[in-house]
Amino acid sequence: MTAAAVPARHQRPAARAVPWTRLAWVTWRQHRAALAGAAAFLGAIAVYLAITGHHIHQAYDAWVAAGCAQAGTASTCQSLNQAFLSFYGTTSGPVGASGLNAQSVPFLLLAVPVLLGAFTGAPLLARELESGTFRFAWTQGAGRLRLAAARLIPLAVLLTAAAYGLSALFSWYFTPFFQFRNTGGYPMQLFGNLGVDFAAWALFSFTLAAFLGVLLRRAVAATAVSLAVTTVLDVVTIMVLRQHLVTPATVTGAGPTGTGNWVLGNWFTNPSGAQVSASTADNLYAQSQGGHAMITPQALTTWAAQNHYTQWWSYQPATHWWQLQLTEGAWLLVASLLLITATILLIRRRPA
Repeated sequence: MTAAAVPARHQRPAARAVPWTRLAWVTWRQHRAALAGAAAFLGAIAVYLAITGHHIHQAYDAWVAAGCAQAGTASTCQSLNQAFLSFYGTTSGPVGASGLNAQSVPFLLLAVPVLLGAFTGAPLLARELESGTFRFAWTQGAGRLRLAAARLIPLAVLLTAAAYGLSALFSWYFTPFFQFRNTGGYPMQLFGNLGVDFAAWALFSFTLAAFLGVLLRRAVAATAVSLAVTTVLDVVTIMVLRQHLVTPATVTGAGPTGTGNWVLGNWFTNPSGAQVSASTADNLYAQSQGGHAMITPQALTTWAAQNHYTQWWSYQPATHWWQLQLTEGAWLLVASLLLITATILLIRRRPA
C-alpha cells in the first residue's frame, strides 16, 4: 500500500529581536521625566558652582597679581586675604549672597549622589512590578533580560558620566583653596566630591536602589530603604573604612608637615618600647610640671625627648590620595556590578 505524502507545512520565520536602539528609545520615553528632573537638579548645582567659582578665581587671581604669594604690601595683602577667604569662610566667617560659603557647599554636595541614585534607580523597574505592566512589557519580543539591561546599563552610564562632570566642575571651583594652601584633598567634605569618588557613589546608589526596587516591588519603599542604606554605608566609610583602605605611613618626632597630609592618630612608646596613649603621655607631662603647665605640642615633644619617650604619628601622605581614591572607587564599582547582576537574576527568576 502506498500513501500520498503530506505536503510540508509552511513554517513561520522566527521573529526578529527588538533592536537595542528601540529598547533605548523606550527607556527614554518611559523615564524622560525622571531624567529631566535629574538634569535640572544637576544643572542648577552646576550653574551655582560656575558663577560662584568665577568669583573665587577672580579673588585668588587678584591676590596672586598683588604678589601676596611671595611678599607684598601688608595692608593690601590683608584686604585681599579677607576678600578671598570670605568665600572660603568658616562656621563663623562671612558668607555669600546665597547664604552659602565655600566650606558648606562640599558638605551639601555629599548628599547629591545618594539622592540622585535613589530617586532615579528605585522607580526604574519597581514601578512596572508594582503596577503589573511588566506582564505586558515582557511579552513584546524584547525579553525580560534584554529589557532590564537596556534600562539599567544606559542609565547607569549616563548618571555616572553626569556625576563625574559635576565632580570635575567642583574640582575647578575649589582649586584656588588648594593653591592657597588652606587645605588638602583628604577632609571628608572634599574627598567624596573629588576624583572618582563622587561618580562611584552615584553609581552605587543607583544600582542599589534599582536592586531594592526589584526586591521590594515598591518604588517608594525602595527609595526610602536605599536612602537609609546608602547614607549609613557612606558614613561608615568616611568614619571607619576609608583610613584602612591603604596602609598608612608612620613617622616619629613632631609629626608630618604640610597641609596635604591626613593625620590618623599619634601615640608614644616609653623607654622600654611599650606603647603609651597620647592621653597618658599628656598626664605624665602635666604631673612632671606640677599639674599646672599648659600642654603644647612643642613642650610635649621636648619633654618626651628628655625622658626617652618616642612620639609616633600615623598618617596618609598627600601622595597616597589618588591610590585611596581609586581603591574606594574600585570597590564601589565592583559592588555596583554585583548589584546589576543580582537585579537581572531576580528578574529572570520572577514568574511572569
